[in-house]
Amino acid sequence: MTLALEGAKDTMTTTGLIIAAGAGTRLADETQVPKPLRKVAGLPLLKRIILTAAKAGLTKMIVVVGFEKEKITTFITSQKWPLPVECVENKDWKKSNGLSVLAAKDVLKENFVLLMSDHVFDVHTLQKLIKHGLGDAQARLAVDYKVHQIFDQDDATKVATRNDKVVAIGKNLIEYDAIDTGMFLLSPAIFDALAEAKKDGDCSLSDGIRTLAAKGHMGIFDIGDGFWQDVDTPACLKHAENVLFNACRKPTDGIVSRNFNRHVSLFISKRLVNTPLTANQITFIVLLLGLLSGFLASLGTYTTYLLAAILFKLTSILDGVDGEISKVKLTSSKFGQWLDTLCDNTTYIVFLLGTIVGLFRQHYPYSVVLSLFAGVGLLIALSIVFWHVLKHSNSGSLLALQKDFQTRTDLTLLSRIFFKLHFAIKRDFFSVAFLVFALFGKPQWVMLSTAIAMNLTWIIILQQQMTTLSLAKKKT
Repeated sequence: MTLALEGAKDTMTTTGLIIAAGAGTRLADETQVPKPLRKVAGLPLLKRIILTAAKAGLTKMIVVVGFEKEKITTFITSQKWPLPVECVENKDWKKSNGLSVLAAKDVLKENFVLLMSDHVFDVHTLQKLIKHGLGDAQARLAVDYKVHQIFDQDDATKVATRNDKVVAIGKNLIEYDAIDTGMFLLSPAIFDALAEAKKDGDCSLSDGIRTLAAKGHMGIFDIGDGFWQDVDTPACLKHAENVLFNACRKPTDGIVSRNFNRHVSLFISKRLVNTPLTANQITFIVLLLGLLSGFLASLGTYTTYLLAAILFKLTSILDGVDGEISKVKLTSSKFGQWLDTLCDNTTYIVFLLGTIVGLFRQHYPYSVVLSLFAGVGLLIALSIVFWHVLKHSNSGSLLALQKDFQTRTDLTLLSRIFFKLHFAIKRDFFSVAFLVFALFGKPQWVMLSTAIAMNLTWIIILQQQMTTLSLAKKKT
């Protein structure tokens, strides 16, 4: 706890250093692509690390090159980066990786984050490491205490810790309690430690860490549930991709999505991630399928409505693909979130409009009443939800409302019941319900259930907002 408080006083670190000088022979293949440029889930490793670091808050990046330096520097200069990226050469790249860190000594005069060019990691973990700061340490290593969950543990760098400090580090440690994740927060003191550890003109990064550890200056940072993966072999690469895609699963996923949709969407995403298709293009493709489902629903026959419901269910499954692609390829944006939200809701509305037209074509006796009841409920509910998201969230996702309900302590009884049953108004669930109604040839049940659900939704949300405002006034 003391370290966290002291670390908070540190100047926020904004510079990163990436070691990308080694040959990486264990991942070599017939393509002759340097290891830092090997693609993992659609992105070259080096690009993934730079973009992740930028999202974590770094504003400058230095890349140490050596093996195949021309290919790597050409790649770096050909890209549009969200932060300045500078290359430094390590002429002794055939030696240990400590020399790659020393190669950047002249351009690093402040604290910096050190990253490996072959490690994928969670942006939130790096953010937390930076926020934690150095505290009373001269360097800090992010470690993973989930030792038994490590893939390829035999090749991992082991760490022994005590009292929030590193006491030993190395691949061949017999007694250890953590694993080196390849993420460091360092002060310029690391350069002196590496110089001190150098023997016969060579030293590894671990040698420098051991030097600091011997003096009690090497702190640790527990990554907790954060994910990372060293990409050293083809098997590690495949595992890293699985780790990245599994991170797309959300605690807010509905019951159908969690047990079915997400499995299918991830299967599809893994096959699309290496294609030129962007997340926004996938969003538009799903929208077109949604519009087609609305058209088929409007034709008013049993067969066309069943096809419409199947398509509507398919859009529910595919709706996860654009988000998965954007997250894995680090292209998520507020614009993309709003585009996805607007396209999703357009699909709902078009399908319901198609259902209404189909009911009129079938001369269903209560078409007008059901249409008005459902239409008004949907309009008011969406208006209130969009207002809430715009006013209380910096996101373009309607999940912001669900997250808000989860954190509130002033929920009314009606709101608590609604929150327990809210899975029924999530797309993954009601698309299945609509398909069942279509199988039974009951499109009117779609309108009736929509009318009831949407009107209850806006009434409960409005009642909760009024209760919250009332409590706030009483406090003042």
